Amino acid sequence: GWHMNPATKSQEMLDTARGLNTAVLCAALLAVCVAGWHMNSAGQSELFQTSVEAVPQQTTELSFLQTSSFVDQVYLYAGLAVDNKHETGFIAKEIRKHNYQTQIRLFTSLDDATVRAVLWDQGVHCLVWPPFVRYPGISETAKTDLRAYAAAGNNVVFMGNYVAVQFMNDVFGFQLTDDYQNGPYYRNDRNVRNTPFQFLPSRVEQASIETYAVKTRSLPPGGKSMLDSLGATQAFVIRYDLGTVCYIGYNYNTPFHADQWTRVLHCAIDM
Repeated sequence: GWHMNPATKSQEMLDTARGLNTAVLCAALLAVCVAGWHMNSAGQSELFQTSVEAVPQQTTELSFLQTSSFVDQVYLYAGLAVDNKHETGFIAKEIRKHNYQTQIRLFTSLDDATVRAVLWDQGVHCLVWPPFVRYPGISETAKTDLRAYAAAGNNVVFMGNYVAVQFMNDVFGFQLTDDYQNGPYYRNDRNVRNTPFQFLPSRVEQASIETYAVKTRSLPPGGKSMLDSLGATQAFVIRYDLGTVCYIGYNYNTPFHADQWTRVLHCAIDM
């Protein structure tokens, strides 16, 4: 079998002794603190247990959450072009998962004045478009404002389907081409380096048939695939002047594998 070398063994014994000393000290302090209380034995053992319980091992998700400060405010479109009955509330909840300090600010109109008020808000640097159920009616003025918002160093995140791909092409002048591949989808290790996407698992399962990809070769210069499979990208980031335009090709309509896709969404928002 496997033998422990003496150094490791003595170190382990030392650690065990330290652990016991700490536990004894904790118990002693606890006894002093509660001297005046009448405690039953169950309560005592329960308190003792918590004081010496091992810290759970950190996952990459936790270390990611601790090393980065997630955006504190997000604008989320909740107008007629998206499914407010089933999706918008769920997506808002998923954005705030593990990020309860994040404020979600909804806007429902796409008229020029509303869009401008949203995009010119100095405090909010991320705008999220849930999956569209119909093409959003937006003026040329609003399109210009949206381009200026991204170019100024802000982040625009699209979710979902081929309507979003068409909208991105129309607003930003991209020539993205639809594609479809079955999962799983693989983290692109060359492209994710130094981005929030590096903390994703190396593969993300397909959550439902409604996963909409784009041909990787149709990405413009400055576009990088973060998740892909066989020449199709399911999550990508396009550098747009000082800002970014992100796309996640999933419409978040099922809880199946939802945790993985929530992490993908957090990565895109955190770009």
